Amino acid sequence: MLVPSLLLLPFAAHADAVDDYIKGEMARMKIPGLTLGIVKDGKLIRTEAYGLSDIEHDVPATKDDIFEIGSVTKQFTAVAVMMLVEDGKVSLDDPVTKYLDDVPKSWEKVTLRHMLYQTSGFPDYALVPGLGIVEDFNRAKFVKTMGEMPFDFEPGTTWAYSNTNYALLGWVIEKAAGKDYMAFVQERIIQPLGMTKTSFSNPYVVVKRRSHGYLLNQGNVLRMPAMAASVNSDGTIMSNIEDMAKWDTALRTGKLLKPESYRLLWAPASLKSGRTRAYGMGFFLSPPQFPKFIGHHGNSAGYGASHSHWPEKNLSVIVLCNIYPAPGNVIAQGVAETLEPSLKFKPDTTAASADPDTKRTEKVSQALAKLATNTADPELMEPELTAPMTTGRMKMGPGQYGMFRKIDKIDFVAANKQGKDTWLTYRVATAPRNFTVYVLMSEAGKVAQILPRAEPK
Repeated sequence: MLVPSLLLLPFAAHADAVDDYIKGEMARMKIPGLTLGIVKDGKLIRTEAYGLSDIEHDVPATKDDIFEIGSVTKQFTAVAVMMLVEDGKVSLDDPVTKYLDDVPKSWEKVTLRHMLYQTSGFPDYALVPGLGIVEDFNRAKFVKTMGEMPFDFEPGTTWAYSNTNYALLGWVIEKAAGKDYMAFVQERIIQPLGMTKTSFSNPYVVVKRRSHGYLLNQGNVLRMPAMAASVNSDGTIMSNIEDMAKWDTALRTGKLLKPESYRLLWAPASLKSGRTRAYGMGFFLSPPQFPKFIGHHGNSAGYGASHSHWPEKNLSVIVLCNIYPAPGNVIAQGVAETLEPSLKFKPDTTAASADPDTKRTEKVSQALAKLATNTADPELMEPELTAPMTTGRMKMGPGQYGMFRKIDKIDFVAANKQGKDTWLTYRVATAPRNFTVYVLMSEAGKVAQILPRAEPK
């Protein structure tokens, strides 16, 4: 009986460090309550609860608290689709029009594969007024409104995150399975795994241990009113740490699907150009430069969550919290790095040198400046980089590239061929902090992908 305990000693030594990290992040982000689950080698070795489940009544959070998991729901939807593929009821290359009635003819070019991998080009309905979380949701109105909107890009040409893909996949599941989406997921996934505390959010149903949701607005924590969900398949599952650990174990042990289905779930999205993007079917993946990662994070009205797994360490971290927005994935990454320091990002320490192609570095510098202001430049960028810049999500702000508005210094580090393309590594200094930036340069001398990573301060 001592052996399992001895195996956990290295993790136990990090317990206080994890607590300190979580409490520090909660204070910084004003998160009222949070529960944490750590799964190592397929076993839930630690659960913790921090803060308050309900601020007004001063109710402490508990390990059994239930939270909405937001877009982590997409993992369940993707698995449900693959179950129907294995049942012979759908094919990944079927057009979505095969399963949905009264939709535009232009949607014929969108396949289930495009939608699962987020390469469809469908605009994100969650950013369209009147189609997000509304009390009087109407499917016909949804289809009509979305059908009148142009594609953000031609299906398969690039990648852009859109909730529309997984909203429509829920209706595909209903058509192919002949039953309600929620009923299918309950019968084929939730019940077989014994996830007794997992269900779909409904503000009118009394759920014991449901943590109350809050909103962070201009630095103030506000009470989030109960809101009915308009679509279930893209983000309304609610669960607790123990049940999410059961989900994690099922994925790791191949309990629900055949090996080939899991391979497809965790394969990167393939584009028409032959390049890939680090997103599988309902799972974010790691680019080749970083430690292997599989997971998804999510936010919903009043909640934030993350389910993250690092295969090479056989480590999973589950974070559930009761405020919107909350970067559960960032917190999960911090916990993982505390437990496994080798997961921390290590900048390339190769001494900077002069780029043998000086014009190439100048192009990269110009492209970063353009991206910082969300300005597409077809002379500098491949279409798969410029096309997503027209999406509603990107128009909301510069996002991950905003820090490159003013670059103090850019140094070339290395170049590595990948087929006809070349991965370039740069060290980029800005006023806030320094970055390692990986740039995929096409054979035509244009930027196809950019992966910035903040360096430790």
